[in-house]
Amino acid sequence: MPLIKQLACCLLLFLCVGIPASAQQESADSWQTVRTRQAGTITVLWDRIEPFIYPDARGRLMGVEYELMEGFKTFLKNHYQVNLEIRWKEIGNFAQIYPRIRDTKQAGLFAVSYYSITDERKKEVRFSPPYMPDLNILVTNSQEPTFATTGEFRSRITGMHGYTQPGTTMETDLKKIRENYYPSLPISYNTKDDYAILGQVSGQTGAFAYVPVSIYVVALQKGYKIKRQRLFDIHREGFAAIYPKNSDWEEPVSEYFNSAECKFFVNSLIRKYLGPEVAPVILEVSVPQDDSGHTADIDLLTKEREIVTQRLTDAAVELQQQQSIRNMTLLLLGCLVLFAVLLYGRVRIKQRMNRLLKQRNQLISVQNTQIEQMNHMLKLKVLQTRMNPHFLFNSLNSIQYFIVANDRKVSLQYIKRFSSFLRKLIRFGDEVQITVQDEAALLKEYLWLEQTRFPGQLDYEVTTDASAVAMQVLPLLTHSLVEKVLYNEIISHYEKGTISIIFRASDSGLSVTVNGKGAGAPRTPIPGSEDTTGRADEDTLIKRVRLFNKQQKQKILLTREAAGNTVTARIEIPQPLFDHPELAQPET
Repeated sequence: MPLIKQLACCLLLFLCVGIPASAQQESADSWQTVRTRQAGTITVLWDRIEPFIYPDARGRLMGVEYELMEGFKTFLKNHYQVNLEIRWKEIGNFAQIYPRIRDTKQAGLFAVSYYSITDERKKEVRFSPPYMPDLNILVTNSQEPTFATTGEFRSRITGMHGYTQPGTTMETDLKKIRENYYPSLPISYNTKDDYAILGQVSGQTGAFAYVPVSIYVVALQKGYKIKRQRLFDIHREGFAAIYPKNSDWEEPVSEYFNSAECKFFVNSLIRKYLGPEVAPVILEVSVPQDDSGHTADIDLLTKEREIVTQRLTDAAVELQQQQSIRNMTLLLLGCLVLFAVLLYGRVRIKQRMNRLLKQRNQLISVQNTQIEQMNHMLKLKVLQTRMNPHFLFNSLNSIQYFIVANDRKVSLQYIKRFSSFLRKLIRFGDEVQITVQDEAALLKEYLWLEQTRFPGQLDYEVTTDASAVAMQVLPLLTHSLVEKVLYNEIISHYEKGTISIIFRASDSGLSVTVNGKGAGAPRTPIPGSEDTTGRADEDTLIKRVRLFNKQQKQKILLTREAAGNTVTARIEIPQPLFDHPELAQPET
């Protein structure tokens, strides 16, 4: 027995832990496996950041880092005769990628998302050789002044707010600013991307953040209202791909990233995605320089901003010129058309008169059709205002009974709910269509009144799906059906009953289900609940449905099913309710 228990526990542990763990394994072959088989697969984790890796409008990946890693496949094919497949897996959260690379046991798991090389990270993961220099700059809202000294910045920082992304070098740099200049500096975190952070900085005076200089320049081109502060630039070794510490891919990765063809490829990618004018500026500014060159790289970045501004100005002027030419062309064309109309107008007067007469006849025909439809709408209104007089008499008798019984609380409550029901009835009686929400509210008022009249004999429930609340229905369409089920199937036949009404969206539009279920011993009909009441309401309901279906392409369908002590009636109502909704609008 102990052996059987141990085997059962092992099997349970395998089912609960082993299968999910194996299901989560990505295809990540080691370099030894790939080289032995001359083929294999690696997985690259990524988080979108334009223009380095992101999907285009069709969902296809593109960007500097994407094409750089795809070039790795070509390099291995040419130098090692290896067919490598790369599976790209989006994580969606930058902070979650690094721990997966750090903790994985899979040799062929890589990640790219603009990772900075740092000494702390080198202790936990491997980096490819840097493909691009790394410079983090301090960016503020464009309304902030340009700080010439750290003293000016120190005097202003007490009224500022920092923004950053968790798990990044930008967070590290921002925390150093807080530690050195203002320990109480508030910092907010945004897990989306660098542009979301810059959006917050752009929209709030006093906001600032650290971002890579390339992201800053792209954001300027996108129109963000931000400004670079020339203090506190942070240079690092560069940007690179990362992979596990125990990975055996170091040899081919280093060979690829250090190769002349890779460096040439990277330069072409940076020019492709950042622009031929912007790319050299970013690369030159990002390279660490001594004090004598510091002013030069700042001037380069300033010049780049001037080029971008001038380009936008030229584009605006060119667009304005094109609009002026187009407007002049349209004006000239309009004059020519007017001249042609005046020239041939007298010859075509008779044809125009015949055409106007034909149009008037067509208009009269359309108006006749509209009048006929409006007449049907009025008939619908007349039918929907008809109400079962037995219900009114019974309600008044109930009020009289409560008053005679000296039940003051119930009397006042019943009168209040009865008046609320009548107000809704009057208000909806003048409408051609109402929402399901209003129809359900009216039913609840009615069923509460009936439940109070028959205490202990009736339970009810009105359910409305969220997707059906705003749908349209003919006012009081379900009222007659509910009353028929209530009187003819429950009150008159059973000691107690339950009625439920469900409004839900269906493939054809709106589906209303009325379900009545009797309980207790069957009994003979009680006074006031004869079938004539339900028959009158049913006749009114059928007349309204027939009148509606006669004028509309989409029809209202009524069905009824009975089994034992349960009866189910359904109404299928098309959406939109009318073929011509404008005819259903109330008159102003």
